[in-house]
Amino acid sequence: MLLATPAAAQVTDADTEYADDEIVVIAERPRGAVVTEIAPVVELSEADIASYGASSVQDLLEALSSQTSSSRGRGSGRPVVLINGQRTSGFREIRDLPPEAIRTVQVFPEELALQYGYRPDQRVINFILKDNYTGVSASAEYGVPTRGAQGRSEVETTITRIGRNSRVNINLEWQNNTAITESERNIIQDAAGDLVNLGEFRTLVAPSDNVELNANYSRNFDNGMSLSLNGGYIYDKSRGLQGLPSGTLGVAGDPLFRYFTEYGPLRRLQESNTAQAGLTLNGTLSDWRWSLTSDYTRAQVNTDTDRSGDTSALQAAIDTGSVDPLATSFGPLLGAPVTDSARVVDQTINNLATLSGTLFVLPSGAVTTTVRAGYNREDLDSRETRGAIVTTTDLSRDELSTGINIDIPLADENIDVVEAIGKLSINGNLGYSDLSDFGGLVEFGFGLNWEPFDGLVFSASAIGEEAAPSIAQLGNPVIITPDVTVFDFTNGETVLAAITTGGNFALPAEKQRDIKLAVNYRPEWLDGFTFLGEYFRNNSDNVASSFPLLTPEIEAAFPDRVTRDASGQLIAIDRRPVNYANVSSERIRYGIDFSKRFGEQRGGGRGRPDRAARPTGDGAPDGQPRGDKPAEGGAREASADAKPAAPRGGPGAGGRPSGGRWQLSAFHTIRLEDKIKIRDGVDELDLLNGSAVGSTGGSPRHEFEINGGWFNNGIGFRLDGKHQVATRVNGGLTGSDLRFSDLTTFNLRMFINLDDRGSLTEKVPFLKGSRIAFKVDNIFDDIQTIRDGNGLIPLSYQSGFVDPVGRYVEIDFRKRF
Repeated sequence: MLLATPAAAQVTDADTEYADDEIVVIAERPRGAVVTEIAPVVELSEADIASYGASSVQDLLEALSSQTSSSRGRGSGRPVVLINGQRTSGFREIRDLPPEAIRTVQVFPEELALQYGYRPDQRVINFILKDNYTGVSASAEYGVPTRGAQGRSEVETTITRIGRNSRVNINLEWQNNTAITESERNIIQDAAGDLVNLGEFRTLVAPSDNVELNANYSRNFDNGMSLSLNGGYIYDKSRGLQGLPSGTLGVAGDPLFRYFTEYGPLRRLQESNTAQAGLTLNGTLSDWRWSLTSDYTRAQVNTDTDRSGDTSALQAAIDTGSVDPLATSFGPLLGAPVTDSARVVDQTINNLATLSGTLFVLPSGAVTTTVRAGYNREDLDSRETRGAIVTTTDLSRDELSTGINIDIPLADENIDVVEAIGKLSINGNLGYSDLSDFGGLVEFGFGLNWEPFDGLVFSASAIGEEAAPSIAQLGNPVIITPDVTVFDFTNGETVLAAITTGGNFALPAEKQRDIKLAVNYRPEWLDGFTFLGEYFRNNSDNVASSFPLLTPEIEAAFPDRVTRDASGQLIAIDRRPVNYANVSSERIRYGIDFSKRFGEQRGGGRGRPDRAARPTGDGAPDGQPRGDKPAEGGAREASADAKPAAPRGGPGAGGRPSGGRWQLSAFHTIRLEDKIKIRDGVDELDLLNGSAVGSTGGSPRHEFEINGGWFNNGIGFRLDGKHQVATRVNGGLTGSDLRFSDLTTFNLRMFINLDDRGSLTEKVPFLKGSRIAFKVDNIFDDIQTIRDGNGLIPLSYQSGFVDPVGRYVEIDFRKRF
């Protein structure tokens, strides 16, 4: 098949001879494009990508997070990643590639994930790479909150080489974060903490170090098969301060709570080592495409947590009157802090094979299918030492899975029907998984896509699934962290309580039922404009969840998870996972994306320059003439020596993208329902009307997102903002209500490519290939304010606890060699 050149042709005698005949242009999909009828929701050309000023694919996806994360409310929200239309072993394969190596980015809705063997709760991003790119880059970043204290440093270097048949990418990164203590955020302590300056011995943000190494290799072979290998290692260490040892002493029959300074602060040290490896094979078998992916991860986390020592000898001395209970030092009478340790080793291996192709051809088009089969295994080994008690856990899970997805066009190539109703297709999927510790789980779904005319697409889908809790939720080691600041709704006070975390073996399998309706409109009369509207309805039974915020209604539902002393003061909470009988939510999300180009563009592309090429169902890029069958003897094909078209919206054949671009997107989410039923006999939680499961309050009924940018001649800026309305949490008849204010945050990123700024790089050769970026997060330093029924801020909701960082500024220098 041939791709017609977009260049304007001169009128010849041959053109005159065939002037009255129909001209048929047969075109093929751009190399690396996804073969699908599902329209992308976002497309970025090379010039679009440059306008974001990102240093890596990871930075680019963070800037696009509002458009790339799934709104279904399931899973991690991280999208499925494809490279040149093919499966990968994971995000690591693309994460560290420089944006300069990417030609086009396509973002597809969740329905496309099924065609690649994934769950339908992840969006799909396809990165089309340049055929030839070689680059070495290094960057250094430093940032601080404007309120002082913490500093963040990062150094990163990347080596990339892309040929037509091979790809190598190696990235090494180091990051260091210093601490933020409570005293540096002026946290008000209780009376006992104020006496010993407790804020100096408690960290709001623990200091940490992080080192990451990631390497990728890919090779395409002459037989059409491709191989990708990936390996990585991550080391992370954090060192938090948990306050001072403490205890309650009995003095003349009255309790005396106090902190002890002689041993210094209690510490919590967490160290993790993660090794990863992945393999991907892609190929063709006749007209079918097959793929094999395998990914292995080993993560080991060691945690050492100090807790207060024994006070029994000290109490005995106080009872005899030989020791002053207010003394600053007690010598050997006060037991030294005790260190509890926990080690968790989590190993996972995920293997998946898919086969995709055409089953048969109807008058309306080809019926395609994707068949998948997989084997996953996870081993979780943990060991906890608390005093002289050692607890070990050894859990494993084997999962065998299989599934099939079928897409059936009802109106596509049958031209008469298409002209009457537009393009119409349906799809269905069915899957089964057998878990060694849970038995069989079934998943199913079906959907419909309708494009009544070019640019307007309606879709509907329904999915059902049975899901088991993770073995981490089942078997994480039990860790007790003392003296954690929490708000007690029942008594309306802030207290220090012991918090228990870990796994819960009693969690059952979850049953999920979801519905999604969507409309995507790209009017032909308004280039660069897209409207997206989505409706979601999620319903789940037997939901495994982290322990919710301890409101009176939650305490009534889980009385065995709360410990109070004889006076009714809260002293401990067991926050291991719990099970909800039912969780249901309903919401609408709609918004626009509008972008335009201005100034001169290089390259010979014609048509709408603000939109990257989008393949249509017949293989022709969007906007190009369709390859419909001509009337007998009444058409001629494009010349055999026609040159391939330059991708529209790109820079053409080489050279840096020139000209300018502006972009604006805005989205509004309306929550219609958000409810939780814990179990029969317990009042249902309404998160939109006073109930809460998290420390940030209930669910906001309205959320707004806006982001936009401007880029021209190497200078650009991007602004993104989010706003959520106020919420409240009811404290019950005896408790204290809390009011959570609305929250508005804006983040600004400005950058300048020095190569595009006159003769500066000629005067200072070192600056050639350099970019300087300046970032401000939370420009207006807006932090949510929480007040009780008396208009006061509880101690546990001071601004330093809610957001210890606040406004954050960072400078970044990046150089390409």
